[in-house]
Amino acid sequence: MKKLLFFIFLIIPFSYAEDLKEKIFLAKELITLDAFDQESDAILVKKNKILAVGKKNNLVTAYPHAEIISDFQNDVIVPGFIEHHIHPLLAAITMNSHIVAIDDWTTPNQKTRGVRNRFEYIAKLQEINAMLEDGEPMVSWGFHHYFHEKLTRQDLDKISNDRPILIIHRSFHEFIMNSKALEFFDINNEDVKNLTANDKKHTNLTEGHFSERGLIAVMPKVMSYLAAPERILAGMQITEGYLLQNGITLIANPGAMYDKSIQGAKNYIFGDLNTPFKSLYIPSALYMLEHVSFDDLLKATEDQLTWGAGKLEYLPRHIKLFADGAMYSQNMMLRDGYLDGHEGAWLMEKEIFEEAFKLYWDAGYQIHVHQNGDAGLDRVLNVLEKNLKQNPRDDHRTTIVHFGYAAPDQVKRIKELGAIVSANPFYVTALSDLYSKKGVGFERSQEMVRLGDLEKENIIFSLHSDMPMAPASPLVLMHSAVNRINYANKVAGPNQRVSALEALKGVTINAAYTLRIESNYGSISPGKIANLTVLSANPLSIDPSSIDAIKVIATIEEGKINQF
Repeated sequence: MKKLLFFIFLIIPFSYAEDLKEKIFLAKELITLDAFDQESDAILVKKNKILAVGKKNNLVTAYPHAEIISDFQNDVIVPGFIEHHIHPLLAAITMNSHIVAIDDWTTPNQKTRGVRNRFEYIAKLQEINAMLEDGEPMVSWGFHHYFHEKLTRQDLDKISNDRPILIIHRSFHEFIMNSKALEFFDINNEDVKNLTANDKKHTNLTEGHFSERGLIAVMPKVMSYLAAPERILAGMQITEGYLLQNGITLIANPGAMYDKSIQGAKNYIFGDLNTPFKSLYIPSALYMLEHVSFDDLLKATEDQLTWGAGKLEYLPRHIKLFADGAMYSQNMMLRDGYLDGHEGAWLMEKEIFEEAFKLYWDAGYQIHVHQNGDAGLDRVLNVLEKNLKQNPRDDHRTTIVHFGYAAPDQVKRIKELGAIVSANPFYVTALSDLYSKKGVGFERSQEMVRLGDLEKENIIFSLHSDMPMAPASPLVLMHSAVNRINYANKVAGPNQRVSALEALKGVTINAAYTLRIESNYGSISPGKIANLTVLSANPLSIDPSSIDAIKVIATIEEGKINQF
């Protein structure tokens, strides 16, 4: 026993000393985004913190016993990429599905080519059907009706009437099922009979189509399969690898599902201490109201703060609310309506939205609001203005999430009201050309995601993928924001392009600001967490049209190197 204790006594100080050993990371170029930095090329890290930033020779001289890490001396180091708006559960389902989308996707387990017409789309589904085992359900994500045309239960029955087929719309706000899938999931009139008349507009059992709140009614039955433990754990592991290969060192999930069993799966994968990124979650009032009364909403929100584990935490005093419907479905609410006369959808009834906003505002929460249409943005700004007058708050950081369509007058109001924006710039890449011709019109669609106007007004904005709405690749998001080149290979709204510097801030320091964690993350500064992303080229000096061609070499997360 004495020998064992002596051995432990010897080994603990050694391990402790190794853990506290100082390391100097060298770089060809260092982009710190720290206003006080003067052209540094080295970073001193101790444990998980940045101790100093400076010139190599100065740091080596000042810290002669530090370990020199020269692996990246020919590369560019930037602040660790932050993907502050993804949906891990939806991403996991996507990774587990057959991706047939309008854009190319490269994931750790598959590489698919985008298809943008009906003929190729149906042919791809038929190809997948032919390769599956008899009776094995087919789940495919990526369908978009404006590219692939209307898809119904009857169309899917022609592909197979003895295999359950579930098609998940690109927006994840719509499902289409064949007859066998409706039977497989036991979906019938009983599931939708208690919906309001307005919500029933978003269900069509005859065509096997469910969207927005109509989808929420049948979602539990479908999720019992999609989120089965063996499927969801495998999908999350693939998602973890995907995020790492794209240089991400921290993620957030605004609008986490109110489901403890699914949360347990997320904790198991993303909460693991060896996960190469930290996860921060934000509750969703919309999902909670499906399970608790309004009177219990605030308590349920606070209770959810205990649901995380390990490297997955819930952010205190943050909440997600919802205005209008999905961008990819053209269910956003527009001031001037749609060219074809169809209507969008509200995700929260006006009265509930206003009451929930006031509840969280008065409790001191930062409120993140999903918005896609300019009429949806009017609703958000009106309720924000009302609450500011009734109960003034400084630094409230009310966040406009997605920012699909907005008008110039609304940008001015955003600044006046002290709100910030979390934008999805990939909307421009994927949708600006098509929506210029269908549904919305040229003028409005060329100016979608008005980041240039935000930059001119000095409004803080960040960039996100809302994965799987866009690839969770900060470099792809930067490329979209800087270039605004769409699928027609044209620049949509040249005046809405932003500088490479603002785009980089959008996936680093401004993303941290959106989550109120900028004191610890987002720049390479002494005292902050040692989260870094290593790149093959400098995104601020490279030809802007090549930003998405930059390679991610590695990440350094809390001082630990992660390569792939």
